[in-house]
Amino acid sequence: MDEEVDMKKPMICFKQNEDGVAAVEFALILPVLLVLVFGIINYGILLYDQAVITNAAREGARWGAINTSAAISCSGTATGTGNPCQIANNYTHANLITFGGNANSSASATGTGTSGTTVTVTVTYQFSEIGWIVGSAVNNLTSTAVMYHE
Repeated sequence: MDEEVDMKKPMICFKQNEDGVAAVEFALILPVLLVLVFGIINYGILLYDQAVITNAAREGARWGAINTSAAISCSGTATGTGNPCQIANNYTHANLITFGGNANSSASATGTGTSGTTVTVTVTYQFSEIGWIVGSAVNNLTSTAVMYHE
């Protein structure tokens, strides 16, 4: 009987010393988990911004195909309603996720203005990743839309 007590006693002592193990394991896993979560968030924002500049190029091309009968040639970052570039830049400035920064998109457009020819609008945006954990790489997102003059 004394032998049984002696064998159980070391196990009880060992079990009592496991109290902080879960906290240590969590502290080791937390950085990996945070990198994974912020990476998923960052990638989702990148995909959203790509969809926004695709829609901006399409809106600019549609405006150029419907509202102009003269040759189109524009580029820049200006906003307004006077040409396809300004229409595309308006769309990006209103919809991009920038976390307080500027929606530094640039648009360019070309077209002859005659019926049956095309209007081409290209929108470029420099996407900056969020946080230092994920990285600080800058990705150039570009989208081009082509539509026929009506």
